[in-house]
Amino acid sequence: MRNTPEGIYAINSSEYSAIELPSISEVRGKDFMFYGGRNLFPQRLIELYDTSAMHHTCVDSITAGIIGSGIEIIGTEYINPMGETIDEIFEKVALDYTLYNGYAINVIWNKERTKIAEMYHLPFANVRSGKPDEEDKVNEYMFSTDWSNLRKYPYDTYRSFDATDNKGDNASQIFYFYNYTPGNEVYPLPAYVAAMNDISLDAQVSRFHASNIANGLAPSMFIKFRNGVPTPEERRDVYKEIEKTFTGTENAGRFFLSFSEPGKEMEVMPIDSANDDYYLTLETRISSRILTAHRITSPLLLGLHDSVGSGFSSNSEEIKVAYAHFEGTVITPKRKKILSGFGYMLKLAGYNIALKVAPNQLVPEAEVADIEPQSNIESL
Repeated sequence: MRNTPEGIYAINSSEYSAIELPSISEVRGKDFMFYGGRNLFPQRLIELYDTSAMHHTCVDSITAGIIGSGIEIIGTEYINPMGETIDEIFEKVALDYTLYNGYAINVIWNKERTKIAEMYHLPFANVRSGKPDEEDKVNEYMFSTDWSNLRKYPYDTYRSFDATDNKGDNASQIFYFYNYTPGNEVYPLPAYVAAMNDISLDAQVSRFHASNIANGLAPSMFIKFRNGVPTPEERRDVYKEIEKTFTGTENAGRFFLSFSEPGKEMEVMPIDSANDDYYLTLETRISSRILTAHRITSPLLLGLHDSVGSGFSSNSEEIKVAYAHFEGTVITPKRKKILSGFGYMLKLAGYNIALKVAPNQLVPEAEVADIEPQSNIESL
């Protein structure tokens, strides 16, 4: 939304256009598959994560549930010369998996090529898939710190993970793990993909209200001058003078300004503000759809109170039931998926034990004891 010299708000339709699913395609002359029209779909997901408060909280809550209290026994072991522990890599992997439905790890084999010597987390948004071969197998992955500016940040090419083909220059490989999504062969779609427009709307509504406050809320006056139409420069001067006098967070709201031929005196018309109920209804709809997309059955799990009420006798009862459902239908499946690939890498690194993650205690232990056993310990 922009402000014209005459004081009329003009809406840029591109700011409110619906989010389209990414087109995953080959581009002639490129070694990698495009992830979205401009190859920047993961960066769009980061933008949504950073601008929608509700979505950000959902992602962080799911990630915290997956991580739990960390990987038992070996979680504090160092996994690379940078001083990162297995738990620290696990935390980054869990966030990427929740945000993108996939994660990437750079593994480096030892000199004998008998075991993995080092493991590094790679930001999933910075990795692109090479083109599949005739057998639909991806043999290479590319990494760049900024895919929007490859001239300044050219990508590096790595061999895709293969424990049977790690000789020579193939000691450094990328393990690229993602959930299967129907219709997509090399990249995933996020689990909340159906609510991306609502997440974007949440961010836009927030920016809209912030802009309204900064500009003195919604337009409150329509000022008509009926003593002739001045030049564009004179109109801008009049507009700036009125704006300086009346607008701002401590003054009246924005205004419309028009000029016409002589005939009547100047007219000032008040403009009624928008119905506040509309914004409350919109906020409720956005929140409901975002929570549904993340399969969070109760806003109490995020520290939010449901003003409508749900029929439970108390908040603690609702939290207990919602926690069991959340752990069983969201956290446990995601944790299993992550540990299936991450655990395999750790076994090749010499940690040949069953991975166990104790979940966080989101409700008092006395109440957790009544929850189904599936939420106690998740192992691989």
